[in-house]
Amino acid sequence: MKTLRKVWLLVLLLFTVLSLAIAVVDDAGRIVNIPMPPRRVVSAAPSATRYLQALGLEYRIVGVTAWDNYKKAENIGNMVPLNIEKIYSLKPDLVLMFGGFQFPEVEKLEKANLTAYVLNANTLTDIIKAVGQLGAVFNVKEKADKITNELRQKMTEVGQKTSKIPLEKRPTVFFTITVPDEKVKELWTAGTGSYMNELIVIAGGKNIAAPYSGNNGWLSVSWEWLVQQDPDVIIIGAYGDVKSVEQAVKNHSIMKNLKAVKNNKIFVVDGDEVSQAAPHIFKYLDIFYNFFYGGK
Repeated sequence: MKTLRKVWLLVLLLFTVLSLAIAVVDDAGRIVNIPMPPRRVVSAAPSATRYLQALGLEYRIVGVTAWDNYKKAENIGNMVPLNIEKIYSLKPDLVLMFGGFQFPEVEKLEKANLTAYVLNANTLTDIIKAVGQLGAVFNVKEKADKITNELRQKMTEVGQKTSKIPLEKRPTVFFTITVPDEKVKELWTAGTGSYMNELIVIAGGKNIAAPYSGNNGWLSVSWEWLVQQDPDVIIIGAYGDVKSVEQAVKNHSIMKNLKAVKNNKIFVVDGDEVSQAAPHIFKYLDIFYNFFYGGK
């Protein structure tokens, strides 16, 4: 009788454990069985950390990369290649990854019996979807729903204002994450398929790179092309002192002759922020709109 009771207790325990797990499909197309909810999380990319912070889950982060601004967790080193041994030592329930460039690391984590979930948000809609996915994974659906509703509302609010602006009255805009330097031969920009293109367009600008696309919407362009386009506004995602970047632009042999530079329509923004496709990026809808139209 005691043996039978033990068997039933084990079955009940197993059922309880399984009921506390969730099977989800990540952005790499993998079916992932995740303990519900994960208590110990390694964030393998700064963008992934941004989602956890937005959902109020940063206290569950036990490891981050050296590139992360969140410093209250163990440093696991580079995003690629990942330090599997270090991650394993932190005993995470989940390793949260971001972007196609980390796909090859998934197999290494699986071989170490570590559960990995890959996010690969490229557009604003992707970001909203990712918030919902993580809301389910971490059992914070109410919080996730609130955030996704706010993000959709922000897109609608700004979009309704700019939809009334005729196309010919919208400023042409060039965005780059390349800080101007005389040695630089090409500039990285955002075209169709990128969240940055959507931010510019919804905020009322005409992205001069919109006719083009590339890896997740990002591509390189030449100086000659930029000179031909001669945009009204130039936005630069830079790391470092804003004033020094602005001065570098004004002193650059090519950029100083562009219309945007002559009219002082250069906008240097936080490169760390604008390079991460996460919920915080939606605030740039207002920021860009105000820069394009002087806060009108």
